[in-house]
Amino acid sequence: MFKVGVLLLGVVLCTGCAAAAPASGPAPTTAAASPSSSGPAPTTAAAFTLVAHRGGALVYPESSAEAFEAVSKTAFPIETDLRQLQDGTLVPLHDDAAERTMSGLSGPPAGITAEQWAAAHIVHPLGGAEGTPTTWEAMLDLYGGRNILVPELKDPAIDPDAFSKTILERGIQDKVVVQTFSFPAARALARSGLQVLYLLRDGAEPDPASISSSGIAYVGPHKDVSPGYLRSLKDAGLTVWAYTVNDPATAARLRADGADGVFTDTPWELAEQLGL
Repeated sequence: MFKVGVLLLGVVLCTGCAAAAPASGPAPTTAAASPSSSGPAPTTAAAFTLVAHRGGALVYPESSAEAFEAVSKTAFPIETDLRQLQDGTLVPLHDDAAERTMSGLSGPPAGITAEQWAAAHIVHPLGGAEGTPTTWEAMLDLYGGRNILVPELKDPAIDPDAFSKTILERGIQDKVVVQTFSFPAARALARSGLQVLYLLRDGAEPDPASISSSGIAYVGPHKDVSPGYLRSLKDAGLTVWAYTVNDPATAARLRADGADGVFTDTPWELAEQLGL
């Protein structure tokens, strides 16, 4: 099923057809289509995926409802980290504490109630209007089956099997690529029938064959991955999305070395700079 999922993603993902962002976000790029366009343009063999890291964290309030809504109007996959609140609710949050990105909240998410989360706000990276917190369940309701979702199980307390059910029960596994830095968790998620992206730590170069033989279809190396190792990942049949790239020179280098895409905090700008 992973081959099928990859083929489906190849049809859907086209970073050159990003829709214009709302007035509060980035200006439309020269490669952008208007929101009234008929949908993504046909992709080519040279298609290069720009994954909207945390919803475009240098453009919108990080991992906010507003960020995800803006990205949902494009062909950029929507990336987010997931952690658990006190009652087990999964929410988009990168850090192990709320204070860097949130106003009205502090401390680890395990000590935050769902009511406190809903009442808080998310700071804007450029000092603009604050954003609205959301939940993984709300993201699934809004975008599941329509957009490519790329959640990372950041919180080790999240049960991979229970998480898999939230995808499989909706029948949207072809539109979700789950990330984790844990190889055991990646294998468990793959066994459950999900498409999985195994994240590699900077400097880590595990055997590509052992990754692909575990049913894992995607891999996320650091942006400084060596050309030789990147090629070995491709030779093993893996789709490579490197993280986190915000400058066109690095993105162009990775693309030339064979990467299939990158995670980026500025997908609209990077798409324009790369001519996508």
